[in-house]
Amino acid sequence: MLIRTTLLSLVAATVFPVAATVYTSPDGEVSADVSAGAGGLVAAVSCAGRALATVELSGPVLYRPFEGGFAVEKVDAVGASTSWKPVWGDRAEVRDAWNGAVYTLREQGGDRRALQVEVRAYGEGFAARYVLPFGESEGEWDVLGERTAVHYPAGAAAWAIHGTEDTFPEAAIPLKDLKGRNMLPLTVEVPGAGVCSLLEAHCVHYARVKAESLGSDGVRLAVQGSGSSKGRGRFEMPWRALVCAPNAARLIENATLVLNLNPPCAIADTSWIKPGITVSNEGNCQILQDRLEEVGELAARGGFKYLQIDWGWYGTEWAWTEKEREQWAKLRPDLASDPDWRRNTAGRPWGAAKGLVPYHPAWKDNVTRVDLDIPRLVSFLKARGMGLCLYVNDSTLRADELDALFAEYEKWGLAGLKPGFVRYGDAASTDWNRRLVETAAKHRLWLCIHDAHVPDGMERTYPNLMLCEGGGGQEGNHPVRQDVTLPFTRCLAGPFDFTPTLFDAKKTHCHAVAFLLAYPGPSAVLRGRTDMQFSEKGGPGAFGPELEFVKRLPMTYDETRVLDAKIGGHLVVARRKGGVWFLAGMTGAAPHTAKIDLGGLGLDAPGRLTLFRDGEGAGNACPAVRVTRTVGPKDALEVPMSAAGGFVAILER
Repeated sequence: MLIRTTLLSLVAATVFPVAATVYTSPDGEVSADVSAGAGGLVAAVSCAGRALATVELSGPVLYRPFEGGFAVEKVDAVGASTSWKPVWGDRAEVRDAWNGAVYTLREQGGDRRALQVEVRAYGEGFAARYVLPFGESEGEWDVLGERTAVHYPAGAAAWAIHGTEDTFPEAAIPLKDLKGRNMLPLTVEVPGAGVCSLLEAHCVHYARVKAESLGSDGVRLAVQGSGSSKGRGRFEMPWRALVCAPNAARLIENATLVLNLNPPCAIADTSWIKPGITVSNEGNCQILQDRLEEVGELAARGGFKYLQIDWGWYGTEWAWTEKEREQWAKLRPDLASDPDWRRNTAGRPWGAAKGLVPYHPAWKDNVTRVDLDIPRLVSFLKARGMGLCLYVNDSTLRADELDALFAEYEKWGLAGLKPGFVRYGDAASTDWNRRLVETAAKHRLWLCIHDAHVPDGMERTYPNLMLCEGGGGQEGNHPVRQDVTLPFTRCLAGPFDFTPTLFDAKKTHCHAVAFLLAYPGPSAVLRGRTDMQFSEKGGPGAFGPELEFVKRLPMTYDETRVLDAKIGGHLVVARRKGGVWFLAGMTGAAPHTAKIDLGGLGLDAPGRLTLFRDGEGAGNACPAVRVTRTVGPKDALEVPMSAAGGFVAILER
């Protein structure tokens, strides 16, 4: 495990000398050269022998600071070589193999408190975290932040945005030009060496962080929100991780790192957690029983698994004040005397509203109508192999007794929930979101958490957390480059609800359908008109032959390969379930021809390829063309994709 040891002389006397050690992943892919620096530890991280980053691990910032610097008291070498089986995911088994150490540092002044720094080298990247190994008698700790920084080699450039809903730039930003605080994951390309993405994992009782530019060659981690983390006894801070790869394709394949840094599944019976595509009433219909049943009927024909009802089903998202009611009444004098909408402003998610529901007291036109029988709709969907999911606003959930409310939803027979406008950033919000997921698991509800929340691998422990937003999806009307940048950035943290609309006017049919495979996650929440999508008349907004591909998608897989990738340019993914490979490709603003070695997918005998490729035209006026052929292991497949285009395919023996 330890392949090189030398003795360092330190630049400052704040840390006792300690042997510098290289920890190399069991597969030899990633190494971390860990040494003692002036303020803590330093890890020089390499992938395939090429330097990608240097991580400074100078410890947490405490309200009662460590005094007199640190001495390295002992180093315990640790490692693992195992695997585990996820409930759902992009592979049947996840390798969990690493080498590393636990460094115990001792404060040289004050109360001589201990600090531990854990470091690990995985084949998928590098991870480190701080641990306060305090006993109950050592008093309360109060963590304000941390002194962690990452530096990159000359010429490195970052794919960076400041907020979750922002649009990624056309090209990576040179680190010298990087400004402000940037969202994690922060993906950085290092010329001639590879690519790495900085993210966080297993965040408990601690604020989430952003990467603040140092103005030259790196970033430091800065906590979001206000307030500190307080407690007694042992405290394990979140993991800081670098997903490392020699190229963009391998970066996506190595995204299991964040899962391995989380505890195993905590749900004893996971049989009720079922992957499958979801259709939303958003863009489809108002919350009217007959129309919802029509949507469910059509979605069931497409093999969809869930129907999600968005805002309005229980009335306004939160309880309006009388001032807010009067504000809206002035905006809509034509509806001011309607008694229904006033009754529907109580913000009580314990039953369905009735009649007219306004969305926001300052918005004039966003109004829906509700005529909903939840037990009847649950039964209707269940008879068609589908489940019902409901939206609830985060502030409303906080105002209610969460366990009792979710117990009621379990009695209703709901399949899942979409908590919306969930708070994110400070330590209190971190803990609340974990409680949300744990309570939902207790009552057999799967979750799609919306708005700013970025996942941290919690879905390994609670696989009922099937989707999160935390990114600028199609709802934000971003340019098409966003579609082929997010898989290399936000999606590395976990499954993403892109809220795709089938079919978007700017993108080909194949591009739209490719989302369902190219993006990670056991579900995708589709918006748009199902009556148009399943229209027998066809047309730009209707499924063509590619519906065959959609119906066959299992949404959980045994193996994943990324065959062709360029950040912001294009992506080609292959996922296998049993003996069948499903393939999907998508482009950004420029066309691209995908070249695929079928032998590389393990095809050792003639197989049948069913390909759906871009036809003639642009945007959703470009239909899919179905082609079938027999292929052999020596065949190379070339598939031209239009700008904002793509393809999907099924390869089977």
